[in-house]
Order: sequence, then structure tokens, then C-alpha cells
Amino acid sequence: MSNNHQLGNPLSGLKILDVGCGGGLLSEPEGSLFITTINKTQLSYVLGIVVAEKIIGIVPEGTHEWEKFVPPEELQRLLESSGFSVKAVNGMLYNPLTGSWSWTESTSINYAMHAVKSGGQGQSSYTDPSSEMQREQHSATAGTSM
Repeated sequence: MSNNHQLGNPLSGLKILDVGCGGGLLSEPEGSLFITTINKTQLSYVLGIVVAEKIIGIVPEGTHEWEKFVPPEELQRLLESSGFSVKAVNGMLYNPLTGSWSWTESTSINYAMHAVKSGGQGQSSYTDPSSEMQREQHSATAGTSM
């Protein structure tokens, strides 16, 4: 997969999200995807880059790249066009004094998104993650003997 994205449009041309070792789960119908990221707003630029990197130094300079910040509406469009149904979008707020995160209604800085891969017929229903994990563990050990 190429990393040559258009400046200011980081998701253009992508056909799959690179989510590391959890990527295989995305191909399963009814699989859940949880994404936390930074919104592309002036406020997130000031707090995420100027304050967090340059003034307070809670993350190294260069950690965040403004061109790769993604508004929730753009991420939702990409996910829906890739066969996902977005179930929830919640704002997140980091408190650098306590080092803790909290949920907020505002998505203007950070946000979390939960999406579910649509089933084979385009229908979406909730599957208990613990039963899904048990099924995966069983299939992973089915051909092995101890």
C-alpha cells in the first residue's frame, strides 16, 4: 500500500485502513472496529501540535502531522463506503495534569468511532465480542494437538 496521500486529504486513494495486527479482524462480517484519532480543526492543531509538542512537551515534536488529522465525517464516509456501519462517535478529552482521558460530547479535538463490518447480505447486527473471541480461539487450535 502506498503512503503517498494528497496533502490535506490523508484518506484519498486508500482502499483499506492499516490498523496493524488487528487488521485481519476487519475482514470478518460483523467485526467491530474501534478508532481513536484527532479531528482536523484549528483547536486540535493548537492543542495537539503547538501546546502538546512545542510548549508543554508531553509528546515529542513531530509526533502529530496536521495533514493526517481526519474529521469524523470523512472517516465515517470512508468506513461506510468500505462496508462498515458506524455505530457511535464520541469526543475524548485528555487532561495533561492528571494524565487521564474522559468522554465528552465535543469531537473538536479527539474522538473515538465504533464501526461494524456489514454482514454478507449488507445487514448489520451486534455480535457478542466474547463469543466471537471464543470461536476464533477454537478455530485457531482446532488443528493442533497437545
